[in-house]
Amino acid sequence: MEGRINAIAIDDSITSERAFSWYLNHYHKTDDKLLLIHIHQMPQLPPMGLSGALVAQSLTRSFHEMVEDSIKESKHAIAKFESQCRERNIKHEVIFEDDFHSPGNMICEMAQKHKAEAIIMGQRGLGTMKRLLLGSTSDYVLHHANVPVVIVPPPSEN
Repeated sequence: MEGRINAIAIDDSITSERAFSWYLNHYHKTDDKLLLIHIHQMPQLPPMGLSGALVAQSLTRSFHEMVEDSIKESKHAIAKFESQCRERNIKHEVIFEDDFHSPGNMICEMAQKHKAEAIIMGQRGLGTMKRLLLGSTSDYVLHHANVPVVIVPPPSEN
């Protein structure tokens, strides 16, 4: 029997670890395949004013180093989850994409492209004002995904 295809959004956070643990303990079945979706957050290049041409070359070099460092951090985060999948004999596939739109949009696109039947993700627990001003990735995915979404909340503070 062919298993389900499930997607989990991962990064190097405790919320991703909680979501992964929840998935393993409550949702995963032996024949399922797990898509480990990581949306790489590109570092932001600082805005260049009138003196931009003078500093562009050195900024480009340091920006290149920042990108390389962020890719290394992303690969480290992925490796942690991938090794846990291997240890548990979980069929899995890593999906690594650069963030060109928004992380939520990219997660929805990748889940749809790879025919995921559910998306599991952690919730960072932003305060009401931050969530109102910034929005949240989990909120975006919840309202825009074309499949069921499981959002694992942060631990309660009680």
